[in-house]
Amino acid sequence: MEQNYFSNYPFAELSAQDGLSCLKICTYAYAYPEADNIHDADWHKNYLTFNIPAFKAEIDEVILEGRTIKYYLNELKKFSALKQKKVLFEPTEPYFGFTLTMNGRKNVSVDGFIQYPAGWGTELKFEFETDLTYIDAFIQGLESILIQYPIKEI
Repeated sequence: MEQNYFSNYPFAELSAQDGLSCLKICTYAYAYPEADNIHDADWHKNYLTFNIPAFKAEIDEVILEGRTIKYYLNELKKFSALKQKKVLFEPTEPYFGFTLTMNGRKNVSVDGFIQYPAGWGTELKFEFETDLTYIDAFIQGLESILIQYPIKEI
């Protein structure tokens, strides 16, 4: 199923410098397309994959709101411009989250968690190193999600 999501819908990818760890978030629909209120109308259905050596998690229907994505985009852009040293990325549904921290060499530490299976499974803590090139690619991916699934105003 993963191939269909990532080839057909916008996604954001955050990878480690060494290529061994990767988090992908793909938006494939609005969760409540017929909603008549601003809060429900803006929720997105997402497919998430997370890979590290010897472990892979796939979670379907991770919920993010468009407004939440926009908020994180602003935070990530400040981080990428070196105006902020830390960003906490934690979606509305707390199945995963991570903190980006700039270190002295302009490399980025990614420290986070993922609960798998979502909602009741064990929480795996992870960390990996990346750099601003990968942060910028993640930003571009989140922007592509908001282009195809813009914030809904009711």
